[in-house]
Amino acid sequence: MLRGVIISILFCLMGLTQASFAAVALSVNPIDGSNSLRFENLPVAGAGNKQEIHIRVSSTNGTRYQVFQRMLEPIVNEKGEALNLQAVQTQTLSNSNSFGTLYLQNSDHLSMSDQLLYSSSPSGASDAFIIGYSLNQNLINSGGNFRGRLVFTVRGMGNDANDQVTIDVFLKTSSNFKISVKGAHNPNRVSIHSSDTSVKTADFVSISFSGNGGQEIRIYQEIETLPRNETDQALGADVLQMDAQGAIEGLRIQGGNSLRAGRSLIYSSNNAEDNLLIYFLVNADQVGQQDAGSYEGRIKYIVQTGLGSQEFSVDIHCDILPVFTMNVTAPPGGVSFTHVLVNNPPQEKEVLITVFSNLHRPYQVLQDLKTGMVNSQGKEFDNKYFNIQVEIPSGEKGQTDFTEFSPVQTGEYPIFSSDAHGSRATFKAVYRLQGYAQMSAGDFSAPIRFSLNQK
Repeated sequence: MLRGVIISILFCLMGLTQASFAAVALSVNPIDGSNSLRFENLPVAGAGNKQEIHIRVSSTNGTRYQVFQRMLEPIVNEKGEALNLQAVQTQTLSNSNSFGTLYLQNSDHLSMSDQLLYSSSPSGASDAFIIGYSLNQNLINSGGNFRGRLVFTVRGMGNDANDQVTIDVFLKTSSNFKISVKGAHNPNRVSIHSSDTSVKTADFVSISFSGNGGQEIRIYQEIETLPRNETDQALGADVLQMDAQGAIEGLRIQGGNSLRAGRSLIYSSNNAEDNLLIYFLVNADQVGQQDAGSYEGRIKYIVQTGLGSQEFSVDIHCDILPVFTMNVTAPPGGVSFTHVLVNNPPQEKEVLITVFSNLHRPYQVLQDLKTGMVNSQGKEFDNKYFNIQVEIPSGEKGQTDFTEFSPVQTGEYPIFSSDAHGSRATFKAVYRLQGYAQMSAGDFSAPIRFSLNQK
């Protein structure tokens, strides 16, 4: 008799436990009859780009409850790229319920946090409602076959009743936004030469995009690796310059801009599509001061949109050719002395000489006078009255033995010597001629030749 009483009590307790678990029960069923939320081969916009789920809650304990949704796992494609959750819009269908209160009636996007969908009536009556999902193609940041998991949860308010259902989310799509960053002649490289001083000959990087859905796009340029030569010498900050061409309203750089370290904004707009060209030019005034050699570096472009950030790297190859040249500028009319008379003051003529060199080796400027000045009868002008002085401006490097006026001698000899580094230099050769009592009449002339030699 005692055994029979004990068995009856155990059955009674089991029945109470089962009733407790069944206080709230959740049912989640996609309207299309499948067991998952699927977006496959859907049009870009319109009603066809929408999926719906029917949610039913069975309640037996007469207390209030709430229904939530959240992403249990990110939506990831086969490359491990996570979908921008803002691309999946979600919204409950107004008046699809019978008793309680629907939330999320204004469109929002999926989230990894709980989103309240429904709150029951005070009596906790069973109810059902519909929630819809749609894709915003403009916010899809990458393409492929995506999969994630969405979880729905019902929780009792003031009690421990709860239930949970998880469904898979499948999405097959491609991003509408496309961006291309590549070199003009080599997709991954731009080549720069000492002669590239205008866009007619310069290499460039082409940047184009399309499918931008009205969001702001910002493009930055950043030196990833400063160009350096074989001896690890860096390219001077002002040797390379950029010149951009494209939509004026989007460009943030115009004209010559020195290529400097750090990140700089070169473009921003809300255009649906655009194309810009970034030319790489050589600064003719600076290249002569740069050591000859091949310089290698890398530049990076960062494209930022509401979808996220993308980076593109392009190698830089810059050839600086050897420069060792001289420019000689005579005064208007040449080194010509007219109306030379005994009692007239001496006449002076200046010749401007500029040396360009990037070899960083010492050099000399030599003057060569083959013969003295003679007239048509062969009479020679006394060189005591034909003098030279070399003037080196303050701040210029180099030296001369002709700091005072000295007779111009025949033969070849140096009138200027550079510093030990062979620095670029500009100086004047000043020639003075004075008439004297015993000079012969006539037109006198003599060829003077200047030459540039390394020591």
